[in-house]
Amino acid sequence: MKRITLIGSGVAACACAVAAIGPVVASAPVVGPGRAPLTIVYDTTPTTHQLVFPSNGHGLTPKRGALRQDPAGSGMFAPGDNRPFRISKVNGASLQAMSPSTMAATLQRQITLGTYGAGAHLVAVDELLETFGDPAPANPQRNSPLTRINPNSPGSRFTAAMRILAGSQSPWGGTWASRVEVYIPPGIVSSIAVGRGPNHNLGRDGKPHYRTWRAVMPGLALAGGLHLEMYHGTGTPLTAFSASLWRTAPTAFLDLLGRYHGSQSTVHIVFSATTRPAGAPSGWGDAMATSWSLARSTAAGRVILRNGPDEYRIGGQAAEWMKQFNRQFPG
Repeated sequence: MKRITLIGSGVAACACAVAAIGPVVASAPVVGPGRAPLTIVYDTTPTTHQLVFPSNGHGLTPKRGALRQDPAGSGMFAPGDNRPFRISKVNGASLQAMSPSTMAATLQRQITLGTYGAGAHLVAVDELLETFGDPAPANPQRNSPLTRINPNSPGSRFTAAMRILAGSQSPWGGTWASRVEVYIPPGIVSSIAVGRGPNHNLGRDGKPHYRTWRAVMPGLALAGGLHLEMYHGTGTPLTAFSASLWRTAPTAFLDLLGRYHGSQSTVHIVFSATTRPAGAPSGWGDAMATSWSLARSTAAGRVILRNGPDEYRIGGQAAEWMKQFNRQFPG
């Protein structure tokens, strides 16, 4: 596997700056392979309130691994200061043009204290763009050699930045890189799911029709969390992944991540209010119940669910999501 070298003279300076940051007093989640389940709540205040105080069953709390995605001044409605239960955010598109040192410094700054006062000392990249992947060849041919990784591509620079952040420990546990959470959008998830071969880039004809993720995946393998958006991002409600994609995507993503020595304990599923998944058995209930059943239908999906599920804009499906969460994590 080709190694990606650090780019630019600013790398060493940024690494020193990372190491120089002192502790900030606040409670923070445990990160790394052995951490407890994490659930990111990325939703409106009314929906979050419904999850915290449901009409039936236990509600979501930070003790159950729930943190709120900023901007969210009310946090998780826990008693007292809710800043430690709020996750900061960096726009993925804004990272695309940055040098590795600037990218690392930007993520580090948001981990330390988020723009809106988030104090969980975690930052989410919302979201990784498909341009962080390696383009497919213009004229794909069977058995054609892989194209050379561009050392200045967004994916290469992201990996270089994550290697900077992985080079020193944060004051809140784990490396700085382990405090980065990355939302993986539907286009990347589905591309990896349908792609064949070791790089998940081949079509049925054996030709490389899809992107590879060789530049960015080493950096993703260093992150504390990778959050798979399991729906298509258009329309209201959003269109659910088909039953076929639900069954193939978790396995395919864990396979590719494992090739870069990433831990399956870092991967999460993001649920949202969607249509009912096409091709799912008719007896599995409504759209949300069916999505959870599909997540549980494969060994890889069950592994990922144990890491903690996320939710994004679940609206009127909040009660069913909470019911399924309590089934997965009783008590």
